[in-house]
Amino acid sequence: MSKLEALRIRMPEGLQIPKLYLYSFLNLVEAKKYEIGQYIELRSEDTVRAILDGIMTVKEILEKRRKEESLEKSLRGLSEIPMSGRNDKNIFMKLCSELKCELDSITILEAYSDILKSHKVGGLGRLVKGLESFNIRRGGYSLPSIFKLELYALTRSTFFKDGFSIDPKVSSDFLVLMLAGYLVSRVGRTKLDKNSWASVHILPLDLAWKRSWWLILQGKLSGRWYGMKPADALVLHLLINLWDLLRSEPHDLMVLGVIDPVGPMPAAAAVSIHAPLREVYVRAERPLGYVLDEEWSRDALTWLVRKALNVDQDGREIAEKFIKLVFLSIQEDTRALEELSLISSRLEASILAMKQPKGIERELLTIARDARKIAGRLLEYRFKMLQKP
Repeated sequence: MSKLEALRIRMPEGLQIPKLYLYSFLNLVEAKKYEIGQYIELRSEDTVRAILDGIMTVKEILEKRRKEESLEKSLRGLSEIPMSGRNDKNIFMKLCSELKCELDSITILEAYSDILKSHKVGGLGRLVKGLESFNIRRGGYSLPSIFKLELYALTRSTFFKDGFSIDPKVSSDFLVLMLAGYLVSRVGRTKLDKNSWASVHILPLDLAWKRSWWLILQGKLSGRWYGMKPADALVLHLLINLWDLLRSEPHDLMVLGVIDPVGPMPAAAAVSIHAPLREVYVRAERPLGYVLDEEWSRDALTWLVRKALNVDQDGREIAEKFIKLVFLSIQEDTRALEELSLISSRLEASILAMKQPKGIERELLTIARDARKIAGRLLEYRFKMLQKP
């Protein structure tokens, strides 16, 4: 058996989001991973090749997304690097100067890969040196605003506690790997309100995802999102789309809504939601699985979730109320299920009794009907469970 090569990567101290960007990339790296204190240790027969394959996977994902961007206006530029003012652009121009490439996300990944390949035997040595410390202080790269969301949101002072600098300097290796994780996590865009948009980032909270699962997740969640709030609707959206993956082994996620940097304005975190998929899946596996097993009830839930998330949806408040009751009902809250069934049926009946329902009333009718269908399916599941000896 060949000896495994080890590579230790120093995790960012005091900065959670850049750490999760690294996790997003490392979940695409085919290697054994161990958390040892402030380090992640990768072990593989060819660690450089594993890193290169991970980078090439990100490149392929970005190339696929660019084709999708050409068909959907709201997704344009999603595979590019958003930058604000001079500071961000100067950082990436400096990186491109070192890598001898144009300022383009895919080109940067290709150029960095070529440099690693050219080192041959020395490739691992470069990675060890470049990743052993997160803050190299001298001669490194400042973090662009897309990696400093917590700093803009949480502090105006020069230092965090324990003297952690607000402006750590990182190696080009760190910058490229964080960029790869940032880009692959940036799966879509969504409206925050009537006038503003945000990029949607899906971030792993650990390194437990298998590479194949993380790849599948990228495809399932890529594109335009209907919204990010309320949290119950967002978690249900993830459960519906990732159901087959979660059956294998559920893992929690963070969903981050980021207002991209533009002009003098830096990137800003607008929404941050922890999605406890493992906990909800354990509680809701059978009831929710029963709903999703039939196309008509799955469609009803999918549409109700979309209407609860969509900031432009007429009757959204009613959809949100029903979704909250659905979320409790799938976790076998009997009172919530009874309330869901009663309120949805009454609303549907009251609108059907109108002689000429108006636009908003017709929309409320479809919302109530979808909620009533879901309630009926869950009541059917409950009845079957009660009949079991």
